[in-house]
Amino acid sequence: MPSLEKLHREFKDQPFVIIGIDIQESRETVLRYIRRKGISYINLLDEDGRVSALYNVRSTPVKFLLDTRGNMVGAAIGYRDWEQEEFRELIRLLMKQ
Repeated sequence: MPSLEKLHREFKDQPFVIIGIDIQESRETVLRYIRRKGISYINLLDEDGRVSALYNVRSTPVKFLLDTRGNMVGAAIGYRDWEQEEFRELIRLLMKQ
């Protein structure tokens, strides 16, 4: 999560948005975690797991990259260090499209 927060802060004034979705956790648990970690990007709650099931999410973390039309252009399963230059360059490239 810290690398996603840094990514969010780096690109916050550009056409780029991070949305976190917590799966099957209580609202209070999620709010405590967000506050404790200082997360400022959007977080949603999939309390019953229905949305995750629609996207066939079987493990976490998973990241989906969507273009401005909502089309999936990439996915990453498992932890990634989003601070790496190759990921930031990919995001810059996708924003140009």
